Amino acid sequence: MNKKSAKRTRVPPAPASWSSPSKNPSTGRKGDDDEEVVEKNIWMDPDAQSVDCGICFMPYESEVFMCSNGHAACGKCCLRINRKCWCCDQSIGDIRCRPVENILAEMNTVCKFSKYGCAEVVKYVEKRRHEETCPRAPYGCPIDACSYVGLDLHAHLLDDHDDTVNFLRATRVTLRKGDPFRVLVQKRNPDATGLGSVFLLLNGGGVLAGRSLSLVCLGPRPEGNGEISYKMEVRGCQPGELSLAATAPCIRELEGFEAKKFLFVPDADWGPFGSVAVSIRIG
Repeated sequence: MNKKSAKRTRVPPAPASWSSPSKNPSTGRKGDDDEEVVEKNIWMDPDAQSVDCGICFMPYESEVFMCSNGHAACGKCCLRINRKCWCCDQSIGDIRCRPVENILAEMNTVCKFSKYGCAEVVKYVEKRRHEETCPRAPYGCPIDACSYVGLDLHAHLLDDHDDTVNFLRATRVTLRKGDPFRVLVQKRNPDATGLGSVFLLLNGGGVLAGRSLSLVCLGPRPEGNGEISYKMEVRGCQPGELSLAATAPCIRELEGFEAKKFLFVPDADWGPFGSVAVSIRIG
């Protein structure tokens, strides 16, 4: 009598951007029908870009959209390109690519900032959200011609650019009309929340007959996802004082940032020397 052979499933080799770490080997077990059931953790190479959005080159999130010709885009880019395919001009944003979404939902990967000490293992579809707020993300120096990128921007500014840095305190700093920003830092104090942060006093254009002043934090948000409130006071050549109470957004880089709330300083306030005195109070 011939013995009944157990059925086996064949696991195909992983594509180049997938891997299964040796510390998480696939396991097999027998099901009720004698068919081998394979459990496998799908890992993606964090440097692989073949499954990232072809427009913004960022990881897809939970939704992947495609046009009638199969070109894909993430939800944010569908809105950015006005729901018109970047390859063929067909409408995009109504059709979901469910098979790709299901595959991506099973993928695990590591944070791209792992070389800076982040040990988080995240789902691929949560990668973008994690990296936007990763506490181990490096920050680039805002000073022109400086190539520094690292975790301790505060120390770098004080060590290498101390002549261009002002300490953030109640005293006023002079801002020239032609300065794009001034670097303001807080002294380190491990017992006080927020101290040791790096701020930029932005001197923006985009307004008629004056300049727009605002404050941003070049660093992570405070613990608990809190906000950084501040009050700005400006004295110029005109009588009185201009002031603004707002919250400082936390950004990773200055390029592409646009302030949503700012203090308008008319041209008349800058005077013959083209400068104003600004004070910033945090909290």
